[in-house]
Amino acid sequence: MSDALLLGSPYQTERYRLMREELAQHGIDATVLVDGAPPPRAALAAAQVIVLDRHHKADRAMIAAAPRLRGIVSPIAGTDHIDIGAATEAGLIVGRGQTPENTIGMAEATVALLLACLYDIPSHARIVQTGEARPVWPLSRLASGKTLGLIGFGKIARGVCARLAGWNVQILVYSRYPAGDLPPHVRQVDLDEVYLSSDVISLHTTLSDSTRKMIDAEAIARMKRGVILINTARAALIDEQALASAVRDGQVSRVALDAIDPLPVPSDSPLRDMPGALLTPHMLGHSQEGALNFVRTGVESVRRILAGEAPPYVCNPDIVAAWRALWSVPS
Repeated sequence: MSDALLLGSPYQTERYRLMREELAQHGIDATVLVDGAPPPRAALAAAQVIVLDRHHKADRAMIAAAPRLRGIVSPIAGTDHIDIGAATEAGLIVGRGQTPENTIGMAEATVALLLACLYDIPSHARIVQTGEARPVWPLSRLASGKTLGLIGFGKIARGVCARLAGWNVQILVYSRYPAGDLPPHVRQVDLDEVYLSSDVISLHTTLSDSTRKMIDAEAIARMKRGVILINTARAALIDEQALASAVRDGQVSRVALDAIDPLPVPSDSPLRDMPGALLTPHMLGHSQEGALNFVRTGVESVRRILAGEAPPYVCNPDIVAAWRALWSVPS
C-alpha cells in the first residue's frame, strides 16, 4: 500500500525517480507511473497523496476513486490539470511547484525569446550554416524604444518587467486584477490598448474557458501590423489556424512559442507552415536548477501532507485550518 502515487509522462522519469528515492529516505513509500496511461484503480485506492503533471487530470472521477486521499500536488507551476474546486469540496489540500527557480527561469526565457525575435537570431545562424552572403540591410531590431504588451500579470510577467528595467522598453500590462504600484516603465491598460499599441505581445495568463483561444483572428486583426507574438504560457490560448494565417500575410511578423501541444508537432499542424517561427518544446525556462528544486519541493509537499502540514505552495488556502485540524499528527 503506497503512501504516494507519482503520475507523469516519460519526460518526468528521472525527476520522479529521484523523488521516490528521497521520499524513501523519509520512510515514505511511493509508486511511480510515468507511461502516461490512466493509473490502475488499485493504485488510486491506496494513495494518500497524488503527485501529477499535466499529462493526467485530477478530476472528480479520480478524486472519487481515491478514498484515502489527503492531498494533491502539481510538481509544476501550472494547475489547470487539477479540478481545484472538486478537491476543495472533498476536503483535499492542493499544492504546486511555484518555486522561485520556476518563476526566474520562465521570466528569463521570455526575455530570451523577445531578443531572439527582435534580433532574428535563427536567420543570422542560418546565414553562417548555409554559406549565404551577408544581407546588405541589417536583420536586427533594437529592443530599446519598443512597447511590450503582457497579457496576464503574475509572478512571471512581473519578473519580465524587472529584467527589462533600464532597457528603454515601455511595458503595457493587462490583468483582470489591480496591478498595484508599478515602476515608471510599466502601465496597466485595457486589452484593446495592449493589442493596438504593442510591438511585441507576450502571453502569461492562465488557461480557462474565457481565455481559451483568446488570440483568434479577431484579436490578431486588432494588433499592430508586424507584431511579434510570444507564448510561454499555454498552447490553447492561441487559435493556431488564425495565427498561421496571420504570419503568412504579414500581420504577425515573427512568432516564438514555447507552449505547444501536442508534441511532437503533428505533420498536419498549421504551426509547421509558419515561416520564421521559433518553436521550442515547452521547456526553455526549465533550468537544471529548477529541476532539482522540482524534486525537493515535490518531496517536501508529500512529506508535509502526510505529516498533517500544508505544502510550501498551497492553491486552496481557505481550507488549510480545517484540513490541518483533521490531519495534523499529535505531538
